[in-house]
Amino acid sequence: MKHSVVRILAAGLLLSGASLIQAQSPEPPHLLRIFREDIKSGKNAVHENVESGYVRAFSKTSYPSYLGLDGITGTNQAWFLESHDSYESMDKAIHVGETEPLKSKLAQLDAEDGELRTGERNMVAVYQSDLSYLPVPSNLAKARFVGIGTVRVHPGHSADFAEMRKLVNAAYAKSGSKQRRVVYSVVSGAPAGTYLILSAMDSLKAMDPPPSGMMSMLDAFGADNLARYNKLQSEIVISSENTMFEVNPKMSNPPKEFIAADPDFWAPKPAAAKPAAPKPAATSAAKPVGSQ
Repeated sequence: MKHSVVRILAAGLLLSGASLIQAQSPEPPHLLRIFREDIKSGKNAVHENVESGYVRAFSKTSYPSYLGLDGITGTNQAWFLESHDSYESMDKAIHVGETEPLKSKLAQLDAEDGELRTGERNMVAVYQSDLSYLPVPSNLAKARFVGIGTVRVHPGHSADFAEMRKLVNAAYAKSGSKQRRVVYSVVSGAPAGTYLILSAMDSLKAMDPPPSGMMSMLDAFGADNLARYNKLQSEIVISSENTMFEVNPKMSNPPKEFIAADPDFWAPKPAAAKPAAPKPAATSAAKPVGSQ
């Protein structure tokens, strides 16, 4: 998780993705800063140890909370999601990272982390409330998985993308879907027209088909709206990709509210050491026959 000022200022995603790190916020934060790292194959355990070092270093400062995610589909990657209500808040986080002794510690960790990566991308994204669906989950501290959809549309078609999201959100509502979606537009660090659609889940069970008796998404769309949605998708979408992530508490710097809500997950106590096995009682050597 590289934090040098140059990379941070050049940047520019649970949430559901972003509000995963703002326990009491009525809405996801205005800004989401994302650090994406591509990890070398076979280095995940070592990477987790290095990231734990970042967490320990930040926990002693006023650096904001963030969420660490491990990819479980797609390429071998980790994402770190840091929320801000303003660019001023982001600026303060940058300055915290430039203050000693944290600056020197981060430089050491960045060098170790760099040996484990094949690439990285840092982004800044802005929350789009009008494109999101049920954006505030009821218990974010219990989220264990985050789905992130990355959609890139042709420049100049933001209004068409907004129409697509409103069509699908209307179908979600009509079908009675409870699966939340939070939409962010990337304003720096990715090609123009990049959107992130995030969904936090307590369990992967949330992705199973709805129970019988519930309206399907096809029926909820209706023929005309579905045709319009498909037409827009074929005309304006350059690419789209869905990636599933698992929340990694060892790589996260969670707020105190999260720890209080679920301490066994966010801050588990070290396993108690097993008591040493008792030594066998000493026995005296047997005397040979005939000895006095």
